[in-house]
Order: sequence, then C-alpha cells, then structure tokens
Amino acid sequence: MIEAFLLSKIRVSRGVAVLMVAVVLSGCSGTVGMYHDVQGGAIAQPRQAPPGADLPYPNLASVPEEPKPLTAAQQAALQARLHQDSPEIAATKANPAALAGLVLPSAPPPVPAVPGVSEPVSSGLTEAAKPTPPAEKPQSPPSVPVAIAFEPGSAILHAEMLKTLQRAVADRGDARILVGGFGEQTGGPDGQALILAVHRARAIADALTATGLSPTIIEMKAAAVGSGGFVQLVY
Repeated sequence: MIEAFLLSKIRVSRGVAVLMVAVVLSGCSGTVGMYHDVQGGAIAQPRQAPPGADLPYPNLASVPEEPKPLTAAQQAALQARLHQDSPEIAATKANPAALAGLVLPSAPPPVPAVPGVSEPVSSGLTEAAKPTPPAEKPQSPPSVPVAIAFEPGSAILHAEMLKTLQRAVADRGDARILVGGFGEQTGGPDGQALILAVHRARAIADALTATGLSPTIIEMKAAAVGSGGFVQLVY
C-alpha cells in the first residue's frame, strides 16, 4: 500500500513538472493568453485587425502626376476671376489727395524743462546732420633711395647719372625730393670731405632744377662719411 501511494505521488509530481515546463516553453504570451482564457469576458476575445488590413496594397502607378505650373495668361485669368468673385480684395489705387494739407513740422518740439535737470543748448544741428570732417589722406612711406655714383674726389655728374635722376623723379607726383652727398671720409675729422659732400648734394639738386623742378621741393643733406650720393622721394 505504501509503495503504491508513493508511486502515485511520483506520477503526480512528474505531471506537474511536465505542465510547468510546457508553460515555460510556451513563452510569456502563452501564459497571458491562458490567463485571459481563464478570466473570460471581452479581454478573452480575439484582437481586432488594424484599420485597412483588409485593403489591397497601394499601387504607386495610380499616383497622379505633378500638376503643371500655370502660364502667365492663366494666372492673369485666375486673378481676374478672383476679383470678380470677391470685389473687396481688389487692389485700391493710391490717392494723392489723401496727403493734401499735411504739413510736417520744420523743427523738433522743444525739450520740456525739468527741475534739477540741465539740458545743453543745441547748436541747431543734430549729430547725424553735422558735417563729417574729411578723412586725412594716409601718407605714403618714403621711396627707396636711388644711389648716384661720382668719380673719386669729384662732384661732377656723368650723363648716365643724369638719366638715373630723371627716372627716379619721373613719377614724383606731389612728393618732395631729398638729395644727399657723401664726402668719402676714411680717417678722422676732415673738413674737405664735408665740403665734397655738400658739392655733390648741390650737383644733384642743380641737375633736378635744370629739368624744371622747383628748388622749394628739394631738400639737401650732406655727410662726410660715405661715397657718392642719393636721391629719394618723400611723401
């Protein structure tokens, strides 16, 4: 008897285990479905199909073509039809007489006097109406000095150097001219070297004035140390 009872218990346990395994293998949805079936009512009924599920699949060939743009004549006809159907939207013409008699004030109203507040007296011109001073023309940097060669110990300009001078001042514009001479001093102070430098600067200046330039626009400099001379445009 005891053995038969134990065998029946084992069989029941196996049945419960098999049932639990089946429930687990069926997944969560199966468990929920079983619960709904047991509960009954509307929740146990089959879910309705989504809208349009029974309709045929759309055919892209049935899509209408893109409408063609209206021509200018068609647009004008459409506007005329709109004006006929709705006269109130017709464009109104400008009436010049509407501005007749309108007088604009010649000056702004005076500033009211406020006790304790002083208002500076205006000169009659607003900031926007005041004349703007002309912008100063930026000064150009001096040009590169042009070297003028002399024979050693001489202050006589050769013909080739005269051509160099003319080319240097050809595009002078309104620039001033700076000329200089050097006296070839090699040792200590030498008065003769400075005299030679002055003669060379004077020779360059005289050659420029001979071309028609005014002496007032020419500035001379002399230095004992150095050789030759130079000409430079100063703006």
